[in-house]
Amino acid sequence: MAALMAYGCRSTRTAKSEETKEDFNTFYAHFLSDSTFQMSRITFPLPGINPTATEGEEDSVYYWQKEDWIMLTKPELDTTLYERKLTVTDTLATDEIFMDDAGFYFKTMYKPVEKKWYLVYMVDSNM
Repeated sequence: MAALMAYGCRSTRTAKSEETKEDFNTFYAHFLSDSTFQMSRITFPLPGINPTATEGEEDSVYYWQKEDWIMLTKPELDTTLYERKLTVTDTLATDEIFMDDAGFYFKTMYKPVEKKWYLVYMVDSNM
């Protein structure tokens, strides 16, 4: 009987744990439409790559600062020119937008922290 009760408690705990995990697509829609929410889900300085700001410093990590942040919004893409690749797993979400043979590449990476998604890395490359 005790083993059955322990099993019942464990499965309830697992189900409750899954319920409280934030859905990435819901988070992402909110993140791209609400500036206050967006700022609350970025830990500054945000690491990444910005070749314009680090010109002449090859492979240099760039850090976006809170006071210089420009809100990310939902991209309106001409799919005949740009490609978008959104990959989501339980531990990482990556959104890449690029234009083949044109030197345009934009990438954001998100990771869950205490079951909530955060922007953790960004590449903004227009070469």
